[in-house]
Amino acid sequence: MEYRLNEVFEFIRNGASIKQFDTKFGYPITRIETIANSYIDTNKMGYADIKELGKLEDYLLKNGDILMSHINSEKHLGKSAIYEDINKKIIHGMNLLCLRPDKEVCYPKYLNYFFNSNEFRRQLPRIIKKSVNQASFSVNDLKNLKVDLPEMEAQKDISKVLDKAQELIDKRKEQIEALDELVKSRFIEMFGNFKEQKFVLLKDCTNFIDYRGKTPILSENGIRIINAKSVGNGVFKYINEYISENTYNSWMKRGFPVAGDVLFVTEGHTFGNVCRIPKDLKKFAMGQRIITIQGDKKILNNAFLAQYMQTKAFRVEIDKYKTGSSAQGIRSKELQKILIPVPSIELQNKFEEFVNQVDKLKVGIKTSLKELEDNFNSLMQKAFKG
Repeated sequence: MEYRLNEVFEFIRNGASIKQFDTKFGYPITRIETIANSYIDTNKMGYADIKELGKLEDYLLKNGDILMSHINSEKHLGKSAIYEDINKKIIHGMNLLCLRPDKEVCYPKYLNYFFNSNEFRRQLPRIIKKSVNQASFSVNDLKNLKVDLPEMEAQKDISKVLDKAQELIDKRKEQIEALDELVKSRFIEMFGNFKEQKFVLLKDCTNFIDYRGKTPILSENGIRIINAKSVGNGVFKYINEYISENTYNSWMKRGFPVAGDVLFVTEGHTFGNVCRIPKDLKKFAMGQRIITIQGDKKILNNAFLAQYMQTKAFRVEIDKYKTGSSAQGIRSKELQKILIPVPSIELQNKFEEFVNQVDKLKVGIKTSLKELEDNFNSLMQKAFKG
């Protein structure tokens, strides 16, 4: 049976307007980034030194409440997360909506899955209002969107099936994270705290390939371009952005990075992110806000370099040279001044062998993860056909 959203929620409202501080005293308060990963991340909360709730008690989240982003960049609008089995009192703050389900009519988890479905996404564009820096939609417009609700038992059954599928996905992701932690542990075990190592200026043991300054014209297909969006923290992200063959030929004049080279984000909100170019990429172009770093093979292994550049020790060094407050960055010449440890190349190469073994294990797990994600998407499609 089809309902408008205002018919299945007790209320849909914005949160309490509270000035938040960087300290972590008092009750936690939700903020936009709290649901950035589609779950309520208790490590991404604001605080205002609130020890007595008073009138704010009405804004405490209850089991089954759904938080939704309604003021954000357009691609993040409608992102949701459910407050469930969290043993912590949390205040609902501004810039996220709280939707409290009417449990006589609907099963909260079913509705949260609905908000992650293509059927909900299909309805969103007609209520979104765009501005220069962000987009939004109003509570009243959201209330008029529609959801098809089967009988309560069917909602619960569908949610259980999707829960199981999501659980398998989460386990695969945990396995990948565990392997990443294994690499970090092995790195520390092999190289310690570097106090007894020889240190060399980055400019004396590497080659930089720098395409910063301009952005090539993108095309719908063609040759993949690597840019700052491609560089996660230790993870390469396949972003579907391309340039034409003609643009590639006129653009790639400053050198050709290869698989295994180190990518470093030089500015922006992902400043300092590091990863390596994956082995399956053969021909690609380079975009803005990243530098490719190639270690001198005689003294510096790229696998070692990439791992070291993810350590706190390296972060401390780049922070000495960074510029800007909100939009942080580092100049190429300043980056080259940083001293890095250079253990024996034999030991570095042994570390790379270990990394390669772990990468082989990750390939199998990632293949399984892709299959599980495809299965989950298929189940979602069947559950919310529209």
